[in-house]
Amino acid sequence: MYRFFIFYLMLVFLFTGCGYKSTNSIVKNAIHEKVFVDVKTDAENLSNTIFIKDELIKILTSKLDLYIVDNKEIASAIVYGELKSVSETILETDEKGYAKVYRETVVILVSYTSGNQKPQNIIVSNYYDYSITNDSVFSQAKKEEAIKLAIEKALSDVFSMIAINSIK
Repeated sequence: MYRFFIFYLMLVFLFTGCGYKSTNSIVKNAIHEKVFVDVKTDAENLSNTIFIKDELIKILTSKLDLYIVDNKEIASAIVYGELKSVSETILETDEKGYAKVYRETVVILVSYTSGNQKPQNIIVSNYYDYSITNDSVFSQAKKEEAIKLAIEKALSDVFSMIAINSIK
């Protein structure tokens, strides 16, 4: 029991003494309490544009516990998202030359500014692979779901990159 207490005490001193800060606290310092989220509307990818905004809001509220506002004037920070590109690649074909495995790749620009600071831009990219069975037809629904999952994966990296930029 005594050894456990000493070990725990040493661990606390190690993390507090060396200036350890969690990623969440660093990002909260870069992006303050009231956040306005905006996304560039893309007519070709309207549903994905809406999904980007929803995903940014979800991350800001659930992981960082920040307050989303509907007015730029009262916001202490602005987060802007833009779907730069969506591309599709065939990864595998069967013996007849029909595609079996596809990859959807997304590139997203996320810009944030807080207070009087100049905007900081981050570009994230990620992909999602999915397969088509021999008896199924390539469906738009599978493609859209793969794009959404790629967007989700890409945006999950954004706030760790904001933390890295804030430390520099």
